[in-house]
Amino acid sequence: MGEILQEDKGVLKQTLLIEIEKAKENMIQVAREEGITSESTLQVSQSIDQLLNELHKVSLTK
Repeated sequence: MGEILQEDKGVLKQTLLIEIEKAKENMIQVAREEGITSESTLQVSQSIDQLLNELHKVSLTK
């Protein structure tokens, strides 16, 4: 059973990494269009923070 959990954890980590990369690209585009201090850029940045926190939680669990 532990092997299944490890495999699921690996898939989740990979999915989170992909989502983080997509969000980073989106943040760069929004920052170019609206400015680095715009509300939209801040919102995307906060969503990246949430994804990073989730990735950290997954990485800590055994």
